[in-house]
Amino acid sequence: MTHSSPESSMRFYFIRHGTTINNQQHVFNGGHVDPTLTAAGKQEAQKLGEDLQQVHFDLCFSSPLKRARKTAELVLSKNKTQLPQIQLLADLTEMNLGDWDGRPLAAIAPSAELENYFNHPALFSGIASHAESYVQVRDRGFRVLDSICQRASAKDNILVASHGLLLTTLLNSLRGVPLDEVRRDGLLPTSSVTIFEADSSQNFKLIEWAHKPSARRLK
Repeated sequence: MTHSSPESSMRFYFIRHGTTINNQQHVFNGGHVDPTLTAAGKQEAQKLGEDLQQVHFDLCFSSPLKRARKTAELVLSKNKTQLPQIQLLADLTEMNLGDWDGRPLAAIAPSAELENYFNHPALFSGIASHAESYVQVRDRGFRVLDSICQRASAKDNILVASHGLLLTTLLNSLRGVPLDEVRRDGLLPTSSVTIFEADSSQNFKLIEWAHKPSARRLK
């Protein structure tokens, strides 16, 4: 599938990392834990790379956490063009979940904080659990995206590997979804790619949301 784009547009390919054991076991998988990809997660990332193998990536940025970095490596390993170096950016790290990080969801007592975390992101302060708020995560996402845009050139294809909470919050915000509704449709799936175009003024336009590996090649 080919998307036409203005000559000066940058194209961003935002990838959520592949499945980890924490994802499978319903364990909080925030920025202070760093599980590896499962065998299925690696396979998914490779299949996504096959879908993207004809895209010439000019730049690649990743969270420093190994689940995101490995996903970027596996996606690029299937590429048929000259590969960029993966640049690690700390601000692409997953949302810091504080005291909840690495703990099973079932072990966390019901509370207003937990309710807000899942269902009312705008009200989640993170104070009780020593976590980041969604406001902080969104603003960090905007900051790192601005930094990437400053490094990129017009017409660049840019691969960005990151995490479910950060990307879901950031990308929904880019398409105008209010903060309190960024989780209404769930998190972006693992090993999915969401594509945006951006002009020189950093006006972002959604091209494709949460594409999962398939027989259809992307360009």
